[in-house]
Amino acid sequence: MANKYTKIATKIGKLVDEKNKAYGNSVNNTERILKVFLEPYSNDDGTYTIPAEMIDVIARQARVIDKQARIFSNPKGDLMDEDPNKDIAGYSIIAYAAKEDKHESKADI
Repeated sequence: MANKYTKIATKIGKLVDEKNKAYGNSVNNTERILKVFLEPYSNDDGTYTIPAEMIDVIARQARVIDKQARIFSNPKGDLMDEDPNKDIAGYSIIAYAAKEDKHESKADI
């Protein structure tokens, strides 16, 4: 039991190593791309003032950018036998459904 957390950490570390080998460090790429998109919201002190409605957009787009990074890093096919295009399509459906839900709730008022 004393090595339980060490074993878990080692297992997770191996997975991270495999994914970084397969996809590269998409976290850094996503951060750089998001900073470009969020430039209109940046302040002079290095912080951002983001409207509340941007929170779900940022969360969803971070996932899409991550999946796009996978496609760019492996144009011949996903090395982990996953389909990032399917994931991107799913995020688009989720975004569209959320927009429809907001539209319907406004119509109910």
